[in-house]
Amino acid sequence: MNTLVSYYRKVELFFGNLKFAVVIILLFAIALGYGTFMESYHGTEYANRLIYKSLWFMGIQFGMFLSILFATLIRLPMKKHLYGFYVIHAGLIILFLGSYVTYQSGVDGTVTLTPNLPARQVQINQDELKIQFPSKGKEVTVDLPYVAGPKNLGYEYEGIKLGTFLPFSENKQDWLPAKIEDQTQTSSRYRLYNENFGEFITLSLHPQSDFSNTQQLGLLNVHYMPFNLAACFSNNTPDGLIVWNGETTDCKSPTPAELKRRKNLAGKDVVEIDFKGDKVTFMPEMSPLPLNDKMELNENSPYRIFSKKLFEKNPHLFLFGKSAAYFDKTTSKWVSEKVEMNGEIPLPWMGFKLRLLEHRSDAYPTMVPSYVKPVQDNGQTVKGDLKAVEVMMDGHTFWVNSQEPIAYNKDGERVTFMVTKKTITLPYEIVLDNFKMDTDPGTNNPASYESFVTVFKGNEGSEKHHVYMNHPLKYQNFTFYQASYFQTNEGPFGSVLSVNFDPGRFWKYLGSLLLVLGSIWHYILRRKTVAKPGEARA
Repeated sequence: MNTLVSYYRKVELFFGNLKFAVVIILLFAIALGYGTFMESYHGTEYANRLIYKSLWFMGIQFGMFLSILFATLIRLPMKKHLYGFYVIHAGLIILFLGSYVTYQSGVDGTVTLTPNLPARQVQINQDELKIQFPSKGKEVTVDLPYVAGPKNLGYEYEGIKLGTFLPFSENKQDWLPAKIEDQTQTSSRYRLYNENFGEFITLSLHPQSDFSNTQQLGLLNVHYMPFNLAACFSNNTPDGLIVWNGETTDCKSPTPAELKRRKNLAGKDVVEIDFKGDKVTFMPEMSPLPLNDKMELNENSPYRIFSKKLFEKNPHLFLFGKSAAYFDKTTSKWVSEKVEMNGEIPLPWMGFKLRLLEHRSDAYPTMVPSYVKPVQDNGQTVKGDLKAVEVMMDGHTFWVNSQEPIAYNKDGERVTFMVTKKTITLPYEIVLDNFKMDTDPGTNNPASYESFVTVFKGNEGSEKHHVYMNHPLKYQNFTFYQASYFQTNEGPFGSVLSVNFDPGRFWKYLGSLLLVLGSIWHYILRRKTVAKPGEARA
């Protein structure tokens, strides 16, 4: 027993010591200063993840709690001249306990209100990965860690492995190996430039690539096509027709002698072409699809037709990997040129040149998330707002990000992955009846915005409320503040309300009140204990 008492005395003296208090307060001040700097540049969420809600910062706060607690206990039994001191420290202890209750059970989130649509889902600032199996009607939810940097999850479920979680990231281009090297599914990277402008272009025919085979740069339309079609673009036939087989990627530029033309009952051109022994009939003016025996469009046919004349009026650049084709208005002919690796060719528009930087059939380009520290500008995150999770399944590795869900087939079953915010459901519905926004005179900058909402309580009826700055909606222990707004696709504005539920609020108010009263009491007692100069000499 004496050993325990002796041990307790040592603990009490250590944590109640003034030196410990000075050290822990100094660490707390340094952490707050560091957090303020991080928050101003990287944003509130990053500062919370890195500092304010980290284990080490909570350890500092717990150290302050112990310092206050033992500084009080070490001065027992109570002494009259320390009554104010006891009240101050009791207030601080209650304040810490109230903050802990808020941290454990409180809710901070947002509810998004679209005009005239009921909402009861509150998004809280906690990320989760949802894995959905629609055929089984099953959903698995994985809570993602609240960290500031990359974190290996090490989670596995039914052959699905989760690797690295990136709380802040941005997409960067990378090349992934293709399972089968196919010359009809190539990908290329170019640079289009002149003296005043330069643009990198990545185009792909691979079905798993994040890049398409078309891109528009101002008035210039760029098309990326299989290399087999390059020969057909170099032929300058009077009709400018090109027929190709989508299955074999073979193409043909028929001469007038190879075309059999006639008019149908509606006066439209009907063209019949012999394509390597197959008789194919088209109505080029109507559709690129061929006709069947009943003169109906045959969507199942691999054959297609189009006229190059459609691409002669406006600038169009056709790329075939290591060659390019375009219509030169100065000669009124189609020009085809070879493009060597790191070589360049001149183009007929504004002094532009084209350089081939990369051409691959063994890999395809994709956007892979890469960790970055977020950057904030005017209260908005301008860099690093993407969250991503690495997933390994059936020998494939891919990333799921917070921008959109991704679906994959596993053993013939469709599996959907999505990174989203955790939600809680309110026991009532909120409907946005009207949103009002006032702008500053002479500008479109919002000066104020407010929401008129209806709260539906089921069988208990409904209530009308007006939410605006410094006038929140308080309902069933939840407080709703006007936070922001957005414009819907249909035109009207929607509203975003921040939601707060704080079960520790009473204790924090009580602790703050005791802190003020204790300070006043301590000041009065100190004045009484200090003798006046005349009395001291007496």
